[in-house]
Amino acid sequence: MKISFDFSEKQGEAIEKLTDKKTRFVLFGGAAGGGKSCVIVCWLIGMCIVYPGTRWFIGREELKRLRESTLVTFFKMIAWYKIPRSEFNYNGQDHFIKFANGSQIDLLDLKYLPSDPLYERYGSTEYTGGAIDEGGEVNFGAFDVLKTRIGRYNNSKYGLEPSKILITANPKKNWLYTIFYHPYVVGSLPAEYSFIPALAGDNPFLDDGYRQNLDGITDKVTRERLKYGNWEYDDTKDQLISYDHINDLFTNAHATNGEQYITADIARYGKDRTTIGRWNGYRLEEIITLDKNSIPEGAKAIRDLANKYRIPMSRVLVDEDGIGGGVKDILKCKGFIANTKAFQIKGKPCNYKNIKSQVSFMFADAANNSSVFIRYPNESVKTNIIEEVEQIRSDTVDSDLKISIMPKDKVKENIHRSPDYSDMIVMRWWFDLPHTTQITHWSIH
Repeated sequence: MKISFDFSEKQGEAIEKLTDKKTRFVLFGGAAGGGKSCVIVCWLIGMCIVYPGTRWFIGREELKRLRESTLVTFFKMIAWYKIPRSEFNYNGQDHFIKFANGSQIDLLDLKYLPSDPLYERYGSTEYTGGAIDEGGEVNFGAFDVLKTRIGRYNNSKYGLEPSKILITANPKKNWLYTIFYHPYVVGSLPAEYSFIPALAGDNPFLDDGYRQNLDGITDKVTRERLKYGNWEYDDTKDQLISYDHINDLFTNAHATNGEQYITADIARYGKDRTTIGRWNGYRLEEIITLDKNSIPEGAKAIRDLANKYRIPMSRVLVDEDGIGGGVKDILKCKGFIANTKAFQIKGKPCNYKNIKSQVSFMFADAANNSSVFIRYPNESVKTNIIEEVEQIRSDTVDSDLKISIMPKDKVKENIHRSPDYSDMIVMRWWFDLPHTTQITHWSIH
């Protein structure tokens, strides 16, 4: 059968990128009402019909919301373009759409699961290509894994190379900002990546009621994001480090050298990642990540690093909570307990809720003064660090008026994982505290 889709100018730009021979990853969107979901379903319907026996996916943070939104758009487009029901079948039990010619679209739940932090549930699936709807809600790990699963299903047969992933989103200062938007603005977006901004005004098919809803938004931040598609919105007043200074962490080559230290956030009860950092002054020169490790394995990795760079155990600090206490006992190094009392610094009030809050504020000051440099091993680690450091925010809920940071449980809720990298990073400032004047706050072994 033959279908001729109607697209706005911006939607047409997205389709051009999705059918060229250069682009692999396309971010389309910005403001609400730009016709994002329409592009997803029309592109995939067209590809399924034109290329028999191909396999695609549509993913969203929650499968329930995908069914209630994206799938509804799918059936609207099916009806609009009068595609007979004999051409496809929707399997609501196993969550896929099967076309009569053998093509298929899987509906994926991309929610971050502590039991599957590496998205191994999709590690063996093969796809021709696919789309992520509302990418701002989705953990970077899902995109990172799905990148490896495309280009594996009849791509060579039809010349569908390079394989493609389309992402739609409203502005969000997460991995989308880091990987797509900011490089696009400064002119450094790699050739295989593309960002196409779209506003409600770019969509001639949008009904007047939707436009009126956007006009009626009163919250400033929501209005900036959804009506104007502003990626540079001030999303929080409690964030301790500006987004520019967070990005500067990776380019502050002038940060000073000094004594070498090791800080390590040990996987709590074996569920999270162990992150180990080697510091040269305020320069984080090396990051080691252990996804799954035993207590002896974590201790060995730290000892090997300390031996290589001749760093004494008096300058090695591990998170003593959970299984970290076992690593500390093996190494005879220093221990960090987040909820112990803050240290008194001469001439300054000691009104921090705990030591974790104190070192976090110290790190924030150093970051805002461009005094910290982080050398990252790969883009995935860099993206995780940015997301986690953004979550270092003040928390004014406590009635005792103690200065504190956002609780870890809230951070996990926001980013769908433990902030293992930022925890390891802020621990560096423990060495800048006057331990000899407040030794009663710590158990030194």
